[in-house]
Amino acid sequence: MFNWSKRRILGPLGLLLWLAVVLVSGQQAVRAQANPGASRKADISVFGGYSFGNPDYGPKRNTGGTIGANYTRFYGRFISPSLEVRANRTSGYLLNEETISAGIRGVSDFSRFHPYGDVLFGGVRLSYHYPYFPPNLHDTSSVLSVGGGVDVDVVRHIQAKFDFQREYMNFGGNGTLPNNADFTLTPNVFTIGAVYHTGGSKDRR
Repeated sequence: MFNWSKRRILGPLGLLLWLAVVLVSGQQAVRAQANPGASRKADISVFGGYSFGNPDYGPKRNTGGTIGANYTRFYGRFISPSLEVRANRTSGYLLNEETISAGIRGVSDFSRFHPYGDVLFGGVRLSYHYPYFPPNLHDTSSVLSVGGGVDVDVVRHIQAKFDFQREYMNFGGNGTLPNNADFTLTPNVFTIGAVYHTGGSKDRR
């Protein structure tokens, strides 16, 4: 379902480029709305953190990091839509995993707590330390990531982030599996980190 053709690089990169243009073009409007006491209409934030989880390939865990950015429009406390782009890299005993993805996020406001859910699509590259199964050094695929988490207000402009993502990868037919079955992985990735906002999180309501 998630196999790539020749577009396995151009498709996600084109989407990411479009999202970058949206983020940059919206930044001036965000700054103009950041007057003291004013109600924020939009926000640009960046985030990063320590990532760890089950790579679904062998018994060992992978560890690494995640970075990303969000452009959010605020329409009330209940739920506000975001465009999100993120990249992560984790490494472990058997392989390294590198992903870059983009998609949509919905976030709510409950006092200091801001729970969210997201759906992201992009690409993944696996680098095997022991290339025997499958018998190659690298594999690439599209990746669908579904997850969520919560951002917690700490001080003005800064939040703590607690994030979980479930990734779905399909690398296509693999001759080492019975009946040349598809080689699929469903890793789990947990991230603990921080978020920086262009305006204080308290200003966003």
